[in-house]
Amino acid sequence: LNNNSLTHSSCPHLTSGIRNNQTLKRLDLSKNHLEGPHFRDLMEALTTSRIEELLNNGTLRRLDLSKNNLDGPRFRDLMTALTTSQIEELILQNVKLTDEYAPFLVSLSKCTTLTGLDLRFNRLNDTSAKYIQDLILASTSLKDV
Repeated sequence: LNNNSLTHSSCPHLTSGIRNNQTLKRLDLSKNHLEGPHFRDLMEALTTSRIEELLNNGTLRRLDLSKNNLDGPRFRDLMTALTTSQIEELILQNVKLTDEYAPFLVSLSKCTTLTGLDLRFNRLNDTSAKYIQDLILASTSLKDV
């Protein structure tokens, strides 16, 4: 679903379609229009019990949300939801993350299957370094940042 024009209107359909899917391994929502209220709606969908079933179903391994504007109040909810997932690779390239969101990244250390985290092309500065260090030190599985 990379490089489309998906907005919050797509979220209910996507959630319904993948809710009970037991074979989905990769979900690529990069390069869409999931920002502002659209991203807020997606985060609400990601943190509902319906999407938690997907995140906990043991099949989704790769989630790419690159080139969406992920700043906003639901970023923390996404990080929390992912701690119970089986995600191995999380791609957050160019999602406009700033130092304000760096503390929420530390919660990913609870995701024992996460081996890769891509944070390229964001707005993280020196203030974020301590939180990224905490994530790396606390994680038992992370191999690539």
